Amino acid sequence: MPNDLTIVTAAGRMKPVDFQEWTASYYRGRVTSLTLWDLRQADLSEIKAEDLRKDAIHTRNMAVVRKGGKTAIVSGDALAYGLSRMLETFYELENVPFDMEVFRDVEEAKSWLGMPMEGGHGD
Repeated sequence: MPNDLTIVTAAGRMKPVDFQEWTASYYRGRVTSLTLWDLRQADLSEIKAEDLRKDAIHTRNMAVVRKGGKTAIVSGDALAYGLSRMLETFYELENVPFDMEVFRDVEEAKSWLGMPMEGGHGD
C-alpha cells in the first residue's frame, strides 16, 4: 500500500455534514496525493445536488495542496454512482486541482490510482 494514499470507507446513512467534517479534518491533517473513497456500503439518499456543489466549492479552497493528485470514488448502487458522477462534474466546473474518477469496481479504481492489483496480478 503506497504511503501517499488515503482510503476512506463510508458506511450507513450519510449526511452532508459527514462529508464536510471529514474533508475539513483531512485537510488539517496528513494530506496525500491519492485518495480512494469506498462508498459501496454507504446510503447517500440524504445527499442532494446542492450539497455536492457546496462540497466542490469548499474543497477547491483547500485542495491546492493536492494539485496533480487523484481521487477515485467506488460507488455501490445507482444513486451513489449518479451522485458521484455529479460531484465529479462539480469538481471540474470549480477547477478543483486534482483528478477525480468514479468507478463501480474497486480493482479498477485501484488500478487508475496506480495501486497494485489484488493477488499480485497486474502492475
